[in-house]
This record gives sequence, structure tokens and C-alpha cells, in this order.
Amino acid sequence: MKVITIIGTGGGVGVTTVSAQLATGLVAQSRRSIAFDFSPGNALRLHFGMGWEDETGIAPQIIAGKPWHEAAYRSASGVDFVPFGRLEDSHTVADFVAWLDKQPAWFSSRLEELDEPADTYVVCDCPRIEGALCSQVLATAHLTLIVLAPDALSYAAATASAQAALAQGAQEIVYVINGFDPARALDRDVATLMRANFQHCLVPVILHRDESLREALASKQSVFEYAPSSQATYDFAALAMWVVAHLAHAQEKAA
Repeated sequence: MKVITIIGTGGGVGVTTVSAQLATGLVAQSRRSIAFDFSPGNALRLHFGMGWEDETGIAPQIIAGKPWHEAAYRSASGVDFVPFGRLEDSHTVADFVAWLDKQPAWFSSRLEELDEPADTYVVCDCPRIEGALCSQVLATAHLTLIVLAPDALSYAAATASAQAALAQGAQEIVYVINGFDPARALDRDVATLMRANFQHCLVPVILHRDESLREALASKQSVFEYAPSSQATYDFAALAMWVVAHLAHAQEKAA
């Protein structure tokens, strides 16, 4: 399996959206895709049409001593996904993190147990915090995508975010620009600056700002289903193609 971890330089850069649409884009290319939500915000599931009131997820399953895989679902577009879930008032995210701290190889072991083809892609939505929620996933990832908004804050935080991910076990790190609006001079200027400074680790696909993404989420659909001819669908299809080609090339080099 090929594990892809998505993290961000800050809140609101679109990590969950990128995770959901990349997982769907891989399925659209007839690739097997599994999405895991390790963010306590528990929002990834909404991109796959899961009901707002459904609180099932990996965290409450584990805390309750139940099999984690019973929290797995399949979206209408064919993505298998595992939501984070909502913990009861008697338990907190800290309890789940403490449990993971005592099981440092939990995630890698669970992946090994899955009876999946070697070309299965595992996409992980990770929180912007240090600790077991990130480190276990980063340590297994073949590729880590750091989502950048085309603004000064993301540019300033990019290097520190990459260093933090490396310190937690990430192997290869690349940046991807999300929410780019070519009509905005600042977006164009910052994107140019990012290309100049991060050229060797910047994904050549830019994800444009597109209202179809918000509309698709409101309709409980992926953008591939909701607006198949949109700019966003084109962008995420291109990102999925790049990820597949990049990881295949890396595997060939390692062989």
C-alpha cells in the first residue's frame, strides 16, 4: 500500500478538502483508495456524504474497546473511509492520544493486517498538532503533502511545517498550493514566490479556488459527482495523476 499524509501550515488552508477530493480522484482513476480521518474536527466524513448525526468513528471505537474497522464506510463514489468520530463526554481526544502513545506501532500494524492490493492508496487527513495523532501516520507515509494557501502566512510557515513533519518521521515532503485565485494579484505574487523558493518540492498542480467545492460539500457529494466539468474536478484529477506517477517513479528508483 502507498500511504499519503495531508497536513497544513495552519487552520483553514483546506487539508480536509484536499484529502477527500484526492481520495476520490484516485478512485476516479480506478485506483483503490482508503481515507482515514485523524483530525478531531471529524469533518472528512461530511465530504463523503455521512450523516451529521452519525458519531461513529475510529476514536470512540478504540476507546470503547471495539474493533476499529467496524467504523469503516464506503462513499457513493467508492472511497472507503474511516471517520475520526465523536467521543462521549466521559472521554476526550487526550484519552485517545494517550492510548495511541502506548501503542506506537498501532497504525502501521493495522495497515499490515489489511488484505489490500499493493497498489492501494491510503489517504490520511492529519491534524496540525504534534503527538501520536500525527507521528504514527507520518512515520508510515510514503509521501506527505503540506497544503499551502497562496498567502504570506502559509509562505512563512511552510519551512517550519516541513521541519516539524520530518521530526515526527515523515519521509518525503512536498507542498501543494490550494485555493489559488488567478484574478488576485497577491495570489499570483505569492505563488510565484513559492515556485521560486520551493521549486524542487512544489507539486506542479495548483488547486484553484472553486465554489463547486463548497456546493458539493453542501450537497453531500464529491466535486467529481457534483460538478464533473468544474475546474476543481480537473485540478484534483490532475493531482491524483501526479501522485500516482510520482510514487511509481519513486518505487522504480528504490528498486
